Amino acid sequence: MRKSYLSIVLIVTLALTACGTNASNATNVTSISVEDMPLSAEPADATTTQNNSIQAVNAFNPHVFSKRATTIFGEKTRDSFFKLCDALKNGEDTFECPDEETYRACIDGELLNYYFPAAASSVAIELSSGYENGVGKIKYLEDKNEFLAKEKAFEDKVIKTLNENIEPSYSEFEKALSLYVYISQNFVYDYEMYEDYLVGNGNSNNVTTYRALMENKGISQELSNLYSYLLLQCGVDADVISGFNINGDHQWSYISIGGKDYHVDPTSGLSSPDLFDDNTPLDYFLMTDNTRAERDGFPSSEYALCGRADCRQFIDFEASDDKYSSLSGGYFLKLDCNRNILTYGGYDGGGVQEFRYED
Repeated sequence: MRKSYLSIVLIVTLALTACGTNASNATNVTSISVEDMPLSAEPADATTTQNNSIQAVNAFNPHVFSKRATTIFGEKTRDSFFKLCDALKNGEDTFECPDEETYRACIDGELLNYYFPAAASSVAIELSSGYENGVGKIKYLEDKNEFLAKEKAFEDKVIKTLNENIEPSYSEFEKALSLYVYISQNFVYDYEMYEDYLVGNGNSNNVTTYRALMENKGISQELSNLYSYLLLQCGVDADVISGFNINGDHQWSYISIGGKDYHVDPTSGLSSPDLFDDNTPLDYFLMTDNTRAERDGFPSSEYALCGRADCRQFIDFEASDDKYSSLSGGYFLKLDCNRNILTYGGYDGGGVQEFRYED
């Protein structure tokens, strides 16, 4: 993660749109002076626990599936999907599943992209005789050995990412913030892919969670998928959610912290060299439904959760807790996990402030 120091006065305008990072939420930044303060999640002193001091050993979990997705798709689909994941890890050609509908749901939709990303563009259903007598066939779209190497490389990078950013002792809030800052500081928006996405009318086989992690870039669908996937890997329940406004469609993350639901938009949280000394803006971290709607015109009544426009037929959900609302209008400076203090810089005359959080 990059390290920098704030030493100049910033007068800027921050704006973000549906799938990109351009302007709509204008705020002024007044003079702030911070000496010798790391503007990343790295430790500033012995009391700050973050990246350089992390001693975590995280293991890859091939069986991740959110609680909300389980409600929407059903336990039968989830359990069959886990069998598919095991088969893919071993390079097998079939997996057990109870019926053809479940077989298609496991391979032919977005579940692989959400929960086993390395296989999302590497396998497909067998169109003829793909399912028979409790067994589903796996059609590999590339050499099987190449796929297994690809899957292993993805696992290795997931583990490396978690070990560099997350300790097992971290709270859900600390995990969510650390990975949010990680994506903000290490990923860029892929405007070229966005143009391809538009040409395909919102459909592109190249838009994948796997690509985002391996290439450190993506559009909103990829970056939110990746953020939610990494959270699931370290035990925080997370999904993706999408909506439409006057600029088009956009996707972000929907996560649970301490039993409460919040919106997090990692795409809109990408850092910029021209803003806040290249530090992470917190405007789009842990938002309520009202904040999400007021800021960018995404009404909660039209959300599609887990890629399902009919999601509210299966589950009701609401993000109404505003305990983190004071972070809006600020940018990340430092996280002290021992004292449970997030230090952030406030624009619009806010100066340097501290936010105390609960584990």
